[in-house]
Amino acid sequence: MKVLLLTGALLVTMAGAASAEWLYAIDGDYLYSIDPDDGSWTELSSTWTGTEMLTSFDGFLYAIQGDMLYMADPETGEWESLSSSWQGASALTAGDDFLYACQDGIIYQADPYDGSWEAIPGDYYGTQLLAWAGGALMVLQNDVLYRTDPYSGEFTELPSSYAGTTAMVGSGDYLYVVQGDAMYRVEVYTGNFEDLGGGYEGVTEMAAIGGSVYTIWEGTLWKTEGSTGDYEALTDGWGGTTAFCSL
Repeated sequence: MKVLLLTGALLVTMAGAASAEWLYAIDGDYLYSIDPDDGSWTELSSTWTGTEMLTSFDGFLYAIQGDMLYMADPETGEWESLSSSWQGASALTAGDDFLYACQDGIIYQADPYDGSWEAIPGDYYGTQLLAWAGGALMVLQNDVLYRTDPYSGEFTELPSSYAGTTAMVGSGDYLYVVQGDAMYRVEVYTGNFEDLGGGYEGVTEMAAIGGSVYTIWEGTLWKTEGSTGDYEALTDGWGGTTAFCSL
C-alpha cells in the first residue's frame, strides 16, 4: 500500500501497512520511514523543513510545523490541518486519547481528531521534555522529573536529579532517559532506575517500539534493548534529523 498525503506545508507519502510498526524521521527537508529491524529506509517526501516535533497516536502521525498542527492518516490517505497558533511549542507527546504540547509554560491537551485544545492545570514554565509512560504524563521541568495527572494537575516528583537530560521516551510502564552519556530505564511509579550503559552523549532524538529503544547519535541510528542495554548500529546518514517517532 502506498498513500499520498498533501497539504500546502506538508507532502507526506507513507509506505507499508498501517498496522506495522515503523520508525519515522525528519532529516533536513525529508521524511523517511525506517524499518526498525535493520534500519533500511525509504525517502517519502520533502517540504518538511522546520518540523521539530513529531508524534503518533492511534494510527496517525502528528507534526507541528511552524504555526500548524497536522494530522495524517496513512490508512486512508485523508489529511487535515487541525489547528493553528502552535508557533513556539517546545515539546509534544501523545497518550490516553489526547495530544500534549507545551507552549510558553502551559501544557495543552489537544483533541487528536479536531485539534481543539484546553490548558491542563498547573504551571509548566521551564518544561524541557514530555513523554507518556505508565498511563501518566511525564514532565521534565527545570531538571526535575514529574509524573503528572493531566486532568487534575496533581503531580509526583520522582527522586534523583535529571540535570543534563537531552531526550526521553515512554514504553509501557517505563521511561527511557538519556542523561549525559548514559541511558536509564526509569520505573514511573517508584522512580527506581537502571543504568543501561553509556555512549549516548548528545542524543536528542529517541523512539521506542516494544522493548527496543532507538536513538540517533552522531548521525547513526542505534537500536538498544531496553531490558539489557545491548545495542547495535543500524544505519548511518541521520546527522540532520530534527524529529523522530514510531508508529
